[in-house]
Amino acid sequence: MFVTEKLNILSELIETKGISEQLKNILQQQYVNLEATLLRAKVLREFSKLKVHYIIQSEIQAEQVSLAFLFSPFILANLNKTVIYNTPATLPVLNILNTYYQAEKKQNVKIDEVLNTLNIYLDLSLTELEESDFLYLSIIKALCRADVSSIFIITDLKINPEKRDELEAFFKVSIHLISTQHQEKMIDSRELNTRKLLFKNKDADYIKLCEKFSEINAELLQYCDSYNTQQTIHLIEDMFYSEHIYEKLSVYAEYMQTCLQHQNSVFSLRL
Repeated sequence: MFVTEKLNILSELIETKGISEQLKNILQQQYVNLEATLLRAKVLREFSKLKVHYIIQSEIQAEQVSLAFLFSPFILANLNKTVIYNTPATLPVLNILNTYYQAEKKQNVKIDEVLNTLNIYLDLSLTELEESDFLYLSIIKALCRADVSSIFIITDLKINPEKRDELEAFFKVSIHLISTQHQEKMIDSRELNTRKLLFKNKDADYIKLCEKFSEINAELLQYCDSYNTQQTIHLIEDMFYSEHIYEKLSVYAEYMQTCLQHQNSVFSLRL
């Protein structure tokens, strides 16, 4: 796929799954010269003042406790970190976010402007790709950004650790793997009460769910900071009780909804 030998490691990252012809066609449409874009970002990465954490999560199903990672960008933003979170726009994701803004609508915004304003951008993929192709596309998008310093890959697919290490060394970016293969199930996301999850008053079930969500996100946060496990869990748990996650989510939602309304107004004027 690539002329540069090291770049071909990209298509070998997921064991038993390479980049499909469908994805190759998509990449040709999206990038004039993908190889040059990747290599340019690699060179510029060490000069970038902004350090972006890029979180890529495979499709979240209805009862998967890995839904906890949907809150990770708001947790990181509370710690003054800049983060892009990329996942398919599945029903569990939309069930939560649509409470706050029209997350299912395509947002024509400039990612850099949103990051400069809020330190958060949720990239909800609306395209129907196989899980492996979604991961490859997202990883490539991340590596094309010179300001990305770390990439988190959250999936139940098998990632080749040797290829991961080679990519880290070549692109000078940290790549962390978080497996969801053996995670337990939770209540159906359609029944999830975000007011109990994100506000102070919680019953016994939501106290346990909050603990579980904090434990799950602690694994990710520990890659970004030097807290020990218990410190990290307590820090995240405090955010669920102090409404700090809710505050970040609501501010982000208000910003995106305003952009969407402006977008609709411009479209109406053109008609």
